[in-house]
Amino acid sequence: MKAKLLALILGGAIFVSVSPSYAAASSISRDDFKIYLETRDALQDERVQAMPEARRLREIARRNFKLSEPALQAILDKVEAEGGEQGVAAEAKKAIEDALAGTALKDRILEVRVDTGSPHVVAYIKWTGAPDRVLEEAVLVALKAGSATAVPSTLQVWSVDPNGEDLWLARIGADRTRNIREDRIEDWAETRYVRLFEVDRNRSR
Repeated sequence: MKAKLLALILGGAIFVSVSPSYAAASSISRDDFKIYLETRDALQDERVQAMPEARRLREIARRNFKLSEPALQAILDKVEAEGGEQGVAAEAKKAIEDALAGTALKDRILEVRVDTGSPHVVAYIKWTGAPDRVLEEAVLVALKAGSATAVPSTLQVWSVDPNGEDLWLARIGADRTRNIREDRIEDWAETRYVRLFEVDRNRSR
C-alpha cells in the first residue's frame, strides 16, 4: 500500500510528448482515470497527509467517491496495470495519432498532447490547416480524436497557417463529437457542426 500511495503522490502533472509503444489500446474508462487522478490530487492534500497512512485511502474512498477502500484500490490497480498516469496518457496520445494518420491531414499534424495535470483531461491537437477548409478539418480532427480514446474530457483543436499564424482555435467536449457524422462533414461543418465548439480564434476567412 505504501508504495502505491507514494507512486500516486509522486506522479504529478504529465504532459505526454513522446509515444512509447504499448501492446494494446488502454481499456481504462474516463471515469476510472478521473478517479485515479483525483486520488493522486487528494493524496497531496495537507489534510490527508496529516492522517495516518493506513487511513488515507479509506478516507478518500469514503469521502470523495462513496466507495469502499477495496473498490477504490481495484480502480487504482487497474490503472497501474495499464502503466499508471503516464502509460494511460501516452496510449491516449498514440491512439489519437494513429487515428489522424488515416486521414488526409496525416502529414500536416504538428502536435498531439495529452494533459493530465487536472482530472479533467484535455487533449491538444495542432495542425497546419488549409484556410478555405479549416472548419471541415477541425471537425474531422475532433471526430477522429474523440473516437480514438475515451480518456480526454475535452479536445482543443488548433489550426495554423504555414507561417504558424492561428487560423482556428477551439474547444469541444469529447462526448459532443458523437454528434458528428463523417460523411456529412463537408455539408455541415460550417452550418451545424461549428456550433459544437467553443471558438477562441477564427481567422479562416
